[in-house]
Amino acid sequence: MRDILSRRERQIVKLITEGYSSREIAETLAVSPRTVEAHRANIYRKLGMHNLADLIKYAIKVGISGID
Repeated sequence: MRDILSRRERQIVKLITEGYSSREIAETLAVSPRTVEAHRANIYRKLGMHNLADLIKYAIKVGISGID
């Protein structure tokens, strides 16, 4: 299921699960906040998810993010 997301989308999932806001992610990746929001919408659509809790569970399950 992890292959559904592009490399950039996986980067964004990692940053989201680390608590970064869209603005902070945009600054980190040198893109606009709108681009981050578009990626975020695509991530949720591709994974069929509707909330952050589900995204965090997914990220942990596939190894994009871990519990520190």
